[in-house]
Amino acid sequence: MLKILSTKSYKIIFTYLLTILFVPSMCGEQSEVDEYRVELLIFKFKNAKTDEKFIEEIELPNESVINLAEPRLYLNKDALNNFSKDTSFFSNLLKNINPVNIRKEKSIENNTSIPNPKTWYRKNTDIEILNNLSKKIDNNDELLLLSSNAWIQSIDDEEESKYVFFKDLDKEFGIFLRLYKKRFIHIDLKAYLGIADVLINETTEDYIQQYELKNMNLKNIKDNVDLKLFLPKELNSVEILPKDSKKEIQKNISKINKFIDIDQRIFSEEVHFFDHPNFGVIVSVSRI
Repeated sequence: MLKILSTKSYKIIFTYLLTILFVPSMCGEQSEVDEYRVELLIFKFKNAKTDEKFIEEIELPNESVINLAEPRLYLNKDALNNFSKDTSFFSNLLKNINPVNIRKEKSIENNTSIPNPKTWYRKNTDIEILNNLSKKIDNNDELLLLSSNAWIQSIDDEEESKYVFFKDLDKEFGIFLRLYKKRFIHIDLKAYLGIADVLINETTEDYIQQYELKNMNLKNIKDNVDLKLFLPKELNSVEILPKDSKKEIQKNISKINKFIDIDQRIFSEEVHFFDHPNFGVIVSVSRI
């Protein structure tokens, strides 16, 4: 005999099916490492006029931070000075590179790419989302663009998150930027004008290594090309420095009373502006 189910019974069955179909996939997504592109502009007003007296000083973080890195380039001095006429200059410089193709087990479950933490926190001045704003600031006679930076990172829970820190002693500013997740993404920004007495412990390499191990446990890579570099000894290499490379400027510590100190919820794919009577910071956070 055919039994007709009640509306309540249908709801229970429907809820059960949704649980079976979607909960496992949601858990899988939570175990993935999401990458975000962060872009930041900092500028100051050339002729700032305000009656406000800045007495209070900012309390800066005194903890482990992440520094934006710039890749260092080395050349083999032996390759520069000794190569046969039958070989070109560049082929001789690259003679120590031995590419080895490593095929690992294919992952049937997931074809998505795995983020590469080795590319995180690399300093990049080629901004994309904030490019038009950067040009407008540059063309404004009342504003002075102090810095434009972009980098890639993941966003941790509040307890595990770290500040990204960079400063410029010549232009006299510093920035601590921390992104973390609760229910939503939050930004913790401490930006200042001046020369601060900052004691920090840089832990970029350790932080990235932890994420590399985490990624290895998430899923297998389909194909991976491992470039084994048989580099010369340190004594036989010379570092390539940019023309504008210079020693760190020695300046006196100043009173840090011109600052932005904010901790608030933000949304990805939006541009966020934080201002002070003397300067401003613009931040963009977008998921890759």
